[in-house]
This record gives sequence, C-alpha cells and structure tokens, in this order.
Amino acid sequence: MVKEWVSVGKYGLRYSEDNTRSVGVGRSKRPTRNYVAVYKWQGRTTTDTYGWEGDDFRNEDDIVSTALELRQNRRNMSPPFTLAELKALRKADLDEVERQRQEEERRQIRENRIIFDNVFEQYCESNEHKKSLKDEANYYKNWIAPTIGKKRLDQILLFDLEKIRAKMTKAGKAPRSIGYTKSIVRQVYHFALKHKIYAGDVPTTHFLERQKIDNKRQRYLSPAEAAELLADIKAHSLTTWRISLLSLNTGMRFSEIANLRWQHINIQNREMLVLEPKNGETRAVYLTDTVLDMFDEMQPGRPDDLVFVDANGRKMARVSNTFMDGVNRLGLNDGIDDRRLKVVFHSLRHSCASTLVNAGVEIPVIAKILGHKTLTMTMRYSHINDDSIKSAMAVLDRQQGGKITRMRRQSNGQ
Repeated sequence: MVKEWVSVGKYGLRYSEDNTRSVGVGRSKRPTRNYVAVYKWQGRTTTDTYGWEGDDFRNEDDIVSTALELRQNRRNMSPPFTLAELKALRKADLDEVERQRQEEERRQIRENRIIFDNVFEQYCESNEHKKSLKDEANYYKNWIAPTIGKKRLDQILLFDLEKIRAKMTKAGKAPRSIGYTKSIVRQVYHFALKHKIYAGDVPTTHFLERQKIDNKRQRYLSPAEAAELLADIKAHSLTTWRISLLSLNTGMRFSEIANLRWQHINIQNREMLVLEPKNGETRAVYLTDTVLDMFDEMQPGRPDDLVFVDANGRKMARVSNTFMDGVNRLGLNDGIDDRRLKVVFHSLRHSCASTLVNAGVEIPVIAKILGHKTLTMTMRYSHINDDSIKSAMAVLDRQQGGKITRMRRQSNGQ
C-alpha cells in the first residue's frame, strides 16, 4: 500500500512508500520509496519524477545529489535545468556511445574483410576447381601467410613482399618459385578488386620487375645414362621403374602418369589418352614397343582403376624416393650446384624430347608429343642437334686454326 507523500526537506524532494516492496536488511530494512521533486522554475511549478529507488537511481543519496546538481544549474543558468532535460542528455550520450560502438563494429567488419588471410580464403572458395589451387595454397601457407596473412590489403607494402623474397632466397628457393608467390599475391588483389572488396593499390607492381627468371631444366640423359638409371631403379622398385620408363618413352609428366587409368589405354590402337594435362588440352600418346611390352607384363585393373598407385593403394602424390636414390647411387648429380642441371624425374621428359630432336623429328611434331601449347616451349630443345650451328662453328675453327700460333712457355725466363 502506498502511503502519503513525505517531504525530505531538501530541494523540493518528497517520497511515498510502498509496504509491499522493501530495501535493506535487518534493522535497516524499510519500505521502498518513490521520489519526486516539486519546485518553481520559470514562473511555473515543475515536478521531476525520480521514481522508485533502485530503478533509475540507486538510492536516496543518488537522488539528492542529482536534485542538488539541477538546482545549482538553475541558479547558474547552466543546463540541464530539469530532470527531464538531464535524462534527455543522458539518453543522447548513451545513443552516441551506441552509435560509436556500431560504427566501430562496422569498421572492424570492413577491416576484417580485407585481411589478406580472409581474402585468400574467399579467393580459394571462388576457385575451388582450379587445378593449381593446391599448389597455391601450399605456397601461401609456407611463404606468404607468415609475412602478410594478418595484414590488411591496404597495409601491405613492397617491403613486405621483399621480406618474402629474402626468406625464400635464404631457403634456397628458385627464382621461379619466388615469382610464383608474386603471381599468387597479385591474383588475390585482382580478385578483391574485381569483387569490390578492395579499391586501393596493388603492391606487386614493382616487385621482381627487374628479375629475369630462367628456371628451365636443361639436363637430359644420354641413352646410356637412361638405360643405366632404369636398370638401377628396376632392381629396387618395379612401379618406379615402370613410371620412369613411361615418361622416358612418351614424354609424359608425372602428374599425367599419376592420373592415368586403365580405360585411357587402348592397346589395339597403340595409344593412351592424357585427359588432365597441365595445359588443359587432351592429347593422345603413342605407345612404343617398349611401353607395350611393359603393359603386357601388368595385370589390368577395372576401367576406372588407376594404373599406378602408391604403397597404400592411393593415387600417387609424388615420385617415390627410389628414383632419386638411383640418381644418387649413379652420381648423376655429383658436383652440380645449378638446380637446372640436376637430374630429376622431369629430366626423363626432357630426355624423351632430346632423343626425338637427335633423331631429326621436327619441332612441331615434338610439341604435339609433349603437349606443348606453343612452339616457344619446345624450341628450348632446338639447340640439341642444330647442324647449322655446328657447321658454322666448324668453319670458325678452320678459319682461326690457320691464323693462331700456339706459344710455348720458354724456360730460364727466356
């Protein structure tokens, strides 16, 4: 039950009590009070409703101090003058705090949206069917993310990319690998620009601009070296020998061999179909007698079965160590520091091309065999058996041979 109003005696304050509600404990326990302040302001009687203690105001002291503050404001003619004005100001302050909080939240969302890690994740989702995506993800994880993954696109500088280059160079990575990281970063930026995620500069513009990359493998095996290597490998792994023999005799890449299924092989027509080549264009591969004999020794699987699998019966992810073990046993890479001149599995593909060149096969034909999209890629082999150059050098040798007199070192300082 609410009682009559009781004057506090300060600043026009009064209260009424509700016996059904209480505050305090023990001896200090009493009914809850409802406060108002009544006073004259600008010629009119004004009532400020403070309400029940514990609601908008904690207790009587809180209410009294507020009433005092408002009275001082009225005397000094410094707003707010009434409780309603004070509450309006407080609400405006709270609204401003909330506005700033929401703006900060939106700003954070905008910034998170252009964090390189987040943009790269969207890039991967948009290019999930891209054949090179797995390689790009590995490069990103190992080299790009540690340096710029947590930075926003607008924070990344040329200096950051130079740090990536320095780390990769120190780790012995090839110039082409470093250039690949540039390509990945550039593609992510262009993806962000295209999808209006970002609208700023691209830091790759001047990265590696003076670097000329020549990462082409130059090493190929002579017939004698190839035969010796295959014999060594066969003694240790029949599967590795078979895929090595296939690459040497067809020029197929390891990835193409790893994807080969029995339904792709037509023994009667002496050909195989390469359906997932690097350049994306299906091609037919002719089967030599050597390759036919190899397949004849194998037990064919079901049409959709892979021809070659790893030790766990799954698709091969990489060439077995048996291959490089054979290379090392024969010392084919002894004393060679330039990675372009080292024998690797891909050297078998180059050896196939060099054998064709030495046999007088024309470059356009070799391009079709290897699955090159352009003749430029195949022209690297043209020097192997270039008779015109050999003839020219022979002329030079004959011309200079008659003009140069070899000088012998004289003894006794004479």
